[in-house]
Amino acid sequence: MTHSSIRRRAIRDEQKEERRQAILDTAWQLLQSKGYEALTMADVANTLGLAKGTVYLYFQTKEALFLALVEQQLTDLFSEFDAALLERSGATSIAGVINAICEALEKRPGLARLLAILHTILEQNISLAEATRFKYFLKQHFEKTGALLEQCLPFLKVGEGAHLLLQCHALVIGIWQLADPAPVVQEALQQADLQVFKIDFAHEFSQTLQALLYGLEYQAQKEQRS
Repeated sequence: MTHSSIRRRAIRDEQKEERRQAILDTAWQLLQSKGYEALTMADVANTLGLAKGTVYLYFQTKEALFLALVEQQLTDLFSEFDAALLERSGATSIAGVINAICEALEKRPGLARLLAILHTILEQNISLAEATRFKYFLKQHFEKTGALLEQCLPFLKVGEGAHLLLQCHALVIGIWQLADPAPVVQEALQQADLQVFKIDFAHEFSQTLQALLYGLEYQAQKEQRS
């Protein structure tokens, strides 16, 4: 392969990556205004001035496109969270860890919305290769960030930091689904005697995570005494 052909290939690869990122950015922007259910691949293509088939060259399904968005948003979230944990360099308070997690999540409500449909929708129409790669992506980040959590919270045993992140993942999914009901349910909840079902995601997530962490700390102390 000649030098010029290598250069042309590099340019083409760079252009492909730029277009792929443009598709992701556009899908993310449209998600904020239209929501996942109403959003189509044609919407993404039309916004970019592309043929719908072009979008499918980069992402074979709508689910694969939004799974890639989840991965991109999680990469940013873990990066921010890891930096916050490293700044604490050693043991820190449970409240400090909760604040770091909640601050990272509150900046990304769109991510919480996608995580809530991750298992029921996004992972239902993807290839085995895409599913395997995504799970290894999560595993890598859970292990890295989990180890940092164990340094900050000494009552966590080796491996418990990663499991704690899995529990946080489950909390986000469950609590967001309760905090973001369907429009008809939101209307029903306007009744005064149904207010018990209206919850604030940030508050409920923080309180539930706090109960979980203090419970783990208490269990660790109990085991040390026995």
